[in-house]
Amino acid sequence: MHNDLAFGSEFPPSWSLNRPKTALQSVYDFLGSPLRMILLPDMASERLHLTSLRAERFAAILPRLRGRVLDVGAGDNMLCRLYRDLAPALGVSSEDAQASVGVDIEDWNGQCTLIENAADLPFDDNSFDTICFVACINHITNRVEALQEARRLLRPGGQLLVTMIGPFVGTIGHAIWWYSEDKHREVDDAEKMGMSSKEIIGILNQTGFKKVSINSFVYGLNRLYIANA
Repeated sequence: MHNDLAFGSEFPPSWSLNRPKTALQSVYDFLGSPLRMILLPDMASERLHLTSLRAERFAAILPRLRGRVLDVGAGDNMLCRLYRDLAPALGVSSEDAQASVGVDIEDWNGQCTLIENAADLPFDDNSFDTICFVACINHITNRVEALQEARRLLRPGGQLLVTMIGPFVGTIGHAIWWYSEDKHREVDDAEKMGMSSKEIIGILNQTGFKKVSINSFVYGLNRLYIANA
């Protein structure tokens, strides 16, 4: 079991998830970009009232969630925990939110379902309405097989959500993010530190996800890919 700066049990503060941001918060976040994007772990940024990178991701993803959710590479399982807590505000059923699951190959102390392989998950066909890969598809070495497994698990009309930074920013970031999860485990040679839009769309199309839309966030450095089965 891991217990380090990469993840934690504290929820992001509610103000950090509000969108749109206030003008004052937007200016403060911009001025504090070197701290929140490079130097400080997420929870340290939040204590300084800077919007953390995890909060930026969650704010982009949470309004898109629907039905029963599977979060692959869930880390501390924060996305599912937030989904359960915010279900009434998001307009989703508490039953679906409670039935949502986070899975990971490492135990980051977030009560995820532990798995050995993202391409072989212990769930029935057509079990989920939304499947997420949040900042992790680059770290999954058998990406094609993992996405094929996601297709198996998605119900008809289900959606896939993927967030990813580009290779240039990712390579620099992972070199200097002293607190990131890859500093606390073995890194496989087949992992990537980021992936381009061309790579992400290509692998989604290859695995049968034909309709892909893209939303950018964090000054265009991060992207949310939304695809339908």
